[in-house]
Amino acid sequence: MNLKTLIIAGVAVGLITVGISSQASWWPFSKEREEAKANLPTPTEVYWDDLIPDDFVQPENPFATMSQEEIDILLDGSDESNARLEQMEKDFYYAPVKTELDGIRVKIPAYITPLDFDGNTKLKEFLLVPYMGACIHTPPPPANQVVHAKSPELIVVDNVYDPVWVIGTIYAETVQSNLAESGYWLDVETLYPYTGEE
Repeated sequence: MNLKTLIIAGVAVGLITVGISSQASWWPFSKEREEAKANLPTPTEVYWDDLIPDDFVQPENPFATMSQEEIDILLDGSDESNARLEQMEKDFYYAPVKTELDGIRVKIPAYITPLDFDGNTKLKEFLLVPYMGACIHTPPPPANQVVHAKSPELIVVDNVYDPVWVIGTIYAETVQSNLAESGYWLDVETLYPYTGEE
């Protein structure tokens, strides 16, 4: 979603919050995979702020301080306005990652966003996001707040609105999907219901 669409959507529609309560159920991973994990190092527990470089400050929405007249000029469709809008969008969405996390075995709390909305709860590839409904009911978070998750085996989830703990190896690599750009991807080993900080 580009910045122009984000502004128009933000003016027209408020934040939609979806709350669904239910217990999630999970298919276990294969016995061979569970045995292979026994010799791995203890995962490093990370939270979403840990995925943002310490010295990075997310720029404020440039439209927040603009008058309606300035916004109208910016969205007039001229080549000059389009070029300026494109640069503003690039600056606003710049979201560097922590390369020092590359290849680290981590444990992170997250919400699941399926890449396909066909009602299927058997997932092998999906997004991990910091809050419920990200990329579905709201614009996507910055790329360093989206993790593209891949599992070698199907994971069955009763309710994708329930938070989960995810363990796996994280990589600081950009992945494009039909929903969002991810600054990281994660090779999923284990996924289970979130029960608070452990």
